[in-house]
Amino acid sequence: MKLFTKSALVAVACVVLIGAEACKKPIDDLDIIVNTGTLSTTPMLVQFVNANTTSTTKLPDAFKVTVNGTGAQYLQVDGGGKNFTALKGYLPLSLVKGIVPTKNNPITFCISATLPGYAPISQTISLTSSTPSAPVIKLVEYAKPVNGTTAITRENSVTAGTTATININTPTGNGVDEASRINITTGTKLLDADNNPINASQLSSKIVYFGTGNENAAAAFPGGFDLINAIGPNGQPVNNGATFVTAGLLSIDMTAGSTAVKAFSKPVNVTMEINPDLINPQTKKAVKAGDAIPVWSLNEQTGQWKYESNTTITYNSSNKLSVSFPITHLSAWSANWYTTNCNSDLNVNVRIPNTDEDINGDYQISLVTANDQPVASAITSSIRNGFKAVLSNFPSDAGNLKVVVYAQTANGLNKLGETSFFEACGKGSVDVTLTGITVIDYVQTTVKISARCTNQRVVAQPSTWLTLKDNTTGQSINIYMTDGVSSANLINGHTYSISTTFAGKNYNSASFKLDKTAGINIPSVDGLSGTANYDQTADAITVEAKFVLADCN
Repeated sequence: MKLFTKSALVAVACVVLIGAEACKKPIDDLDIIVNTGTLSTTPMLVQFVNANTTSTTKLPDAFKVTVNGTGAQYLQVDGGGKNFTALKGYLPLSLVKGIVPTKNNPITFCISATLPGYAPISQTISLTSSTPSAPVIKLVEYAKPVNGTTAITRENSVTAGTTATININTPTGNGVDEASRINITTGTKLLDADNNPINASQLSSKIVYFGTGNENAAAAFPGGFDLINAIGPNGQPVNNGATFVTAGLLSIDMTAGSTAVKAFSKPVNVTMEINPDLINPQTKKAVKAGDAIPVWSLNEQTGQWKYESNTTITYNSSNKLSVSFPITHLSAWSANWYTTNCNSDLNVNVRIPNTDEDINGDYQISLVTANDQPVASAITSSIRNGFKAVLSNFPSDAGNLKVVVYAQTANGLNKLGETSFFEACGKGSVDVTLTGITVIDYVQTTVKISARCTNQRVVAQPSTWLTLKDNTTGQSINIYMTDGVSSANLINGHTYSISTTFAGKNYNSASFKLDKTAGINIPSVDGLSGTANYDQTADAITVEAKFVLADCN
């Protein structure tokens, strides 16, 4: 894209008008059109959602996000800059111009945040291509944890930051049959990030136990299951190309007074009960007493996993399988086997009977273990009969796996179809038939959006993400808009609203009914308004909308 400055254009106009009385700056009544798609690469929309879709608790309208890791230097927000603030649960990001990730040279970074009422967020993302992506980070709410997890908050008195005996037990229920316990012995000093004692009289503890065998809990697993950034048993980095198979995780967050507790003067003992139906990936059989399993801690700021010790599964006093291990610092702690990854990809071919239409929505295509833990996933906002997903970096030695396709709905993950179990490494390709898809009256919809600057005569055609919320069903789809244009198959007769985040600000329209009628008005709620018109010949709808930028850099 060639972009001339206003002064340069004026100079050209004056040369052309030689012989006239004076140059009158003919562009004063013209707009400069700026296509923003050339200013960045690899667009991604990070979405933060409550993992419990039945909870009515809303995330803060805006919250700060920390981005760390080797790839963080290449990241920017849409519109430029590094003000990493999520608005309405969305954080649109891209790579700076000239940076192109590949499978051999990925761009890896960690996203972390702490929100009141939720367990700490830590998610490592690795980009291997410039294809637009929309990762979803699911938060676990202490008061209403997602099915497959349990949570407890506790207040305990301490004396000048030194504890009496404290036992904290996570409950069972909510789809979890296993409990866990944290035992702090008398005389333990609470330490801050610099290993200094904390002089406080109150200890606040917030703990979440993540069980196994539940896809919604697995989707919220802190740090993810890929060993992208990990320190192994020998103190050396684990080579990329390994995957965790988990037996459970504890997210532990403690505060003494107003200071975060990061360590203890002596070891604290943790005990976690183990799901007896869990398949040990090393033996390919159900777990049993005597099985060994590594223990790992997660640095929630950097996303780095670190091997801490080995533990052995035993029976506890309640005759349940469990593991116990000491901890000396605070983070998330997990008992995980890890397996090397397959060197080949798996092509998943989606079959949908009775339709060849593009079907928009939020879909997750996952390769899962016998424990229903995803070990490789692809996210897409549109599927159709014949759609192909490529799954990579899945375990070569975790037993037979299967493909499951989910739709993200207002009630959580809804299974649309699955294969039988098979040996995935070396399989090459597999077909999965979706039986949970309903054929709907879709209408091809083109959305065109422009942004007018108020401080200069510039109209931007933004390259950013749009969220199209179907207010009839409560579901949303996210689509990437290039230079102000995007398209999607929307449902005729449903009510929609449009939102986007650009240059650090969120813009929203009011609800409007999308149907085959000319001249539908789209009113503004937060600065985004427009019209929708139906073309009978093309059997398509065009939405034209705009918002105003207060300042154009």
